[in-house]
Amino acid sequence: GTRALWRGTAPMTFVIPFQNALLFAGYGLGNAWAKSLRGDDAEGGKASSASAFSTYAPVFAGGTLGGIAQSFAVSPFELVKIKQQSAGVGTVNVLQVAKQLGKQLGPGVFSKGLGPTLLRDGIPHGVWFVAYEWSKTQLEARLVDGDGKGKDETDKTPSSQHTAIPLCAGAFAAAVAWGVGYPFDTIKTRIQASAVSNFNSGLTQGKAGEKAALGVWATGRAMVAENNGNVVAGLYRGFNLKLLRAVPASAVAFFVYEESRRWLG
Repeated sequence: GTRALWRGTAPMTFVIPFQNALLFAGYGLGNAWAKSLRGDDAEGGKASSASAFSTYAPVFAGGTLGGIAQSFAVSPFELVKIKQQSAGVGTVNVLQVAKQLGKQLGPGVFSKGLGPTLLRDGIPHGVWFVAYEWSKTQLEARLVDGDGKGKDETDKTPSSQHTAIPLCAGAFAAAVAWGVGYPFDTIKTRIQASAVSNFNSGLTQGKAGEKAALGVWATGRAMVAENNGNVVAGLYRGFNLKLLRAVPASAVAFFVYEESRRWLG
């Protein structure tokens, strides 16, 4: 029934708060580093000098480090998610799936797909935050600067712009970042699906080792070859569906982050 469409959401629901905490902690550190390099004034926040490098390089570094850190938390849960999604009626809960995978294929199964997950969540998350910062700066320059008409008494930015800027910048950032990282997501899913296939076939730890999955680059080449050398068809399959989920999620995430910062001072 319709419940099948939501199969596998439990493990990701559990890990998402930790994932976002690590990501935005990295972004916050990178942003603070960028301000210190620019020599921002403590009161007015105005930079004495602001090169593109000093503005975006620390944000990129913070986002990349946050993405790498969260990869170690996310990858095992995505494996369990794929196992639940591939199961039939009567799917067992998250802990039972994890125990079954570890018992049959060994604890090393939870590292399956970690390599492409690091590639998907490292540099692309640096790109995500840089794209957001750049887009936010461009929007603020066009929407905030001016004669100030319609602005409230407590803030230089109109409340409508408080909403529009992070939403639009967050949506733009998601499209750019997933354009960079999506091929590694596709490769990760293939590698983890192979591990789940070994489980469903009843292979034990030793036999699964004999039927080892291909590495990141070999898997990517195989997927492209399956599509007659078409890189887009091989590595960007399902990209439009990913954007349907990622773009609004990114917009909301940055809006909540900026509002939290504004209210907390």
